[in-house]
Amino acid sequence: MKASVSIDKFVMEYKEVPLAAYYGLMREAAMNGFPMKETVYWGDYCYELHIRKGNEAYLHVFYKNFRETERHLHTLWLETRPEHYLHFSQLLEPIRRVASGIYFVGCDVAYDVPTSLENVVVIPADMRRKMTHCGTTRYFGLPHQRKTNGYCRIYDKRLELWEEQGIAIGHGWSRMEMVYKPDQKVLLSDVGRHPPKQNEKYFAAVVTDWDVLPRKRAEQIRNMRDGVNMYTQRIRKAVKETLANPYHVDFNGLAREQWESLVEVPCAALLGAA
Repeated sequence: MKASVSIDKFVMEYKEVPLAAYYGLMREAAMNGFPMKETVYWGDYCYELHIRKGNEAYLHVFYKNFRETERHLHTLWLETRPEHYLHFSQLLEPIRRVASGIYFVGCDVAYDVPTSLENVVVIPADMRRKMTHCGTTRYFGLPHQRKTNGYCRIYDKRLELWEEQGIAIGHGWSRMEMVYKPDQKVLLSDVGRHPPKQNEKYFAAVVTDWDVLPRKRAEQIRNMRDGVNMYTQRIRKAVKETLANPYHVDFNGLAREQWESLVEVPCAALLGAA
């Protein structure tokens, strides 16, 4: 079963931005009637600014990393959904003009399959990644690792839409969502040439017919799916071989096919081409 791919959150940063430009961003947001909330504290970033445009879009702004204690030029970090950058492109244009560089930091890549969660199997390549649960959602990674490369959650998107927005979907909908954060920051203008390679982190499969699997193998797959037992390396290899055809989800291939189109909108909005 082929998955569809989307980006749920897109994070980027401007380098060497003066404080006056950050205050200018606040001033322009206020003049345009955007509701704002600012927090000033000594956390990961000294300034946090949260901007909304009605119910249409939001923008999280973080300015001056706590490590930046010298000079007067600092990092400005942005985080929102890719399409939301279009709503704030004019607001961000003065920042683009003064920044010394614009970089892609990371994003959440979502792989969606139209099936129930019980059919989705995700196995980490690094067995030190332990599975945890919250309700029906499965996690590889602890809460404080939420923004680290390879953090993964597998959840029932259909249930989430119903519980949070009251939207009813007439078919199963499961999501495998992984954080993609390159080891080194990538120029935003070059990000289209750097699709994620998440097969290196996880093996995934969507089992469309459990009845054709041998009983013992099906039990092993279910146990691995739920994190009950990850077995020995030999059994894990045999499970992956069983699931490889026709159930395997090729994260690398899926991302590579669609990556340029997925990053096109935020890149155009942030690089002045929108």
